[in-house]
Amino acid sequence: MDEVFSFLTQLFTTAPYYYLSWPAAAMLVGTLVGVMSTAAATALAIVPRTERGLLGLITAPFVHANFAHFAANLPPFLILGALVLRREQAQFLIIVLAMTFGQGGLLWLCGRKAAHVGMSGVIFGFFGYLIMLAWLTRTTPDLLVAGGVLIFYGGMLAGLKPARNGTSWEGHLFGLLIGLAVAWIRHAWF
Repeated sequence: MDEVFSFLTQLFTTAPYYYLSWPAAAMLVGTLVGVMSTAAATALAIVPRTERGLLGLITAPFVHANFAHFAANLPPFLILGALVLRREQAQFLIIVLAMTFGQGGLLWLCGRKAAHVGMSGVIFGFFGYLIMLAWLTRTTPDLLVAGGVLIFYGGMLAGLKPARNGTSWEGHLFGLLIGLAVAWIRHAWF
């Protein structure tokens, strides 16, 4: 039991682990909120072109409609996030905030009128970032990571197709575009 407590303590108090563990915990809490109260989930969502929807720029990535939504987002968030973190530990927080607010801002400005929740916009941002990073650097480690990302997560790109089942394909698209742009700005200009 002491080993488990020690591991959890390290996970939530030691860099770089806490960059992913705290958001993952917040995703779990947000999922519980979404499952218990649709009204609360909607209040925390990005609702395009509404004042109350601006709060969602901060809260929406952590709220999920149900446990299936949470389960679909948690593994790629942790894996793709860890790959970005491995490469960009010193700038990780800035990169993630740029992705979160960039895709959320575009979603708020241009998204269809709906309550958009979930971490998938940030996940698509990680995906785009890793692909663009490989394109820009053309180093063997970055190319291998991008190849693995395409093999294991390339199927995510189907989420860019407009769907009628409530999926925020706009959030996916804007996340991908912002991820590409953040990598380009970060590595082509700095």
